[in-house]
Amino acid sequence: MNKYLKEILWLIILLVPCVFLYSSEYPTIDINVGDTYFVMDRFSLIFLFIAIPGFLIYGIRTLINKFRDKFINIVFILFTILVALLWIEAIIINDKLSSSGGWTLYPPLSAQPQKIEHEEYYFIANHKIMITIEVILIVIALFTAYKTGKNKKLS
Repeated sequence: MNKYLKEILWLIILLVPCVFLYSSEYPTIDINVGDTYFVMDRFSLIFLFIAIPGFLIYGIRTLINKFRDKFINIVFILFTILVALLWIEAIIINDKLSSSGGWTLYPPLSAQPQKIEHEEYYFIANHKIMITIEVILIVIALFTAYKTGKNKKLS
């Protein structure tokens, strides 16, 4: 079997569920979880459903091939970049939904002035953890690019 045909089949497997999402007549996707009602843009959800499985599938295939297949490495680098971009969006959402700064708590006017302790709350994770994961994703992409170039020189 032609190796490019095999890669096209993998990409089709990733894209088939997204075709059903994209063919919906509504521009948004509504997710009801308990008391919370999430409204997501259809394109963002499709982007998420392509990037995460693609990153996992091609990451495993890259490790199995020991970074020898140039085409798989390039596709893995592209999916790593997509996941890194998604993670930047997650960092922005985490900053907006966390209570780590900018909150002013006013006591009632009848109360004596006192210091109010404020516990920090992060929606996803601490900011340092989020940045560390982003750096790890970038290092994975750089390492894959390095191994791809090194294998090309050996050939």
